[in-house]
Amino acid sequence: MKAFVESFSFSSGAVLIAVVSSVVVLLLCSVLPASLHKLWAVIVPFALANCLYWSAAWFEAVGSDYNKALVWSDYRMWAPLFIVAWFLAGAIPSASVVRLFFGKRRVR
Repeated sequence: MKAFVESFSFSSGAVLIAVVSSVVVLLLCSVLPASLHKLWAVIVPFALANCLYWSAAWFEAVGSDYNKALVWSDYRMWAPLFIVAWFLAGAIPSASVVRLFFGKRRVR
């Protein structure tokens, strides 16, 4: 699992977050009330981006306390770049899914 998580680059992580968050949002919106649709389009990509980014740090931070501190400080420095970019890569398709599949239909 560690090798799988560490194999993601900046762009491949963004693609993974976009695809998985779109599918999860589609499933959640089809099951849960309509009042939560816009909320899922924001929460799901943010949670997935955080979990994917920090899971590499969780797998790597083993050994002494010094080694753990080095790993966490290194990952903490890059976190805003990766998490925000991956969040946006997932939020835009998720919002599109909500808009296309669950938006209000206009009758003419």
